[in-house]
Amino acid sequence: MTGHAPHLTVTGLSAGLHAVLQLPDEATESDEDRALDAARRQGLALDALSGYRHPAATAPPRHGLVVGYAAPTDGAFPAALEALRRALTRGAGG
Repeated sequence: MTGHAPHLTVTGLSAGLHAVLQLPDEATESDEDRALDAARRQGLALDALSGYRHPAATAPPRHGLVVGYAAPTDGAFPAALEALRRALTRGAGG
């Protein structure tokens, strides 16, 4: 994925069930919204990383997408990854 969207940092894979695609440090909530909207237009059901932020957090916010990968069948992954690549290329300025 990072070969197609080098502006992203992928984390969380070793924890299982979800991957976090972090937008660059300078990304704003608007950038996150655009990426999320683009993913949804591709038929993907993702969440905004900012939605997981604790209301009392004092660290600077991080923006990105949370990708759940527990439910799809193995055969669904290639098409889903291609849809995600298209969304990130169009929606996140990549």
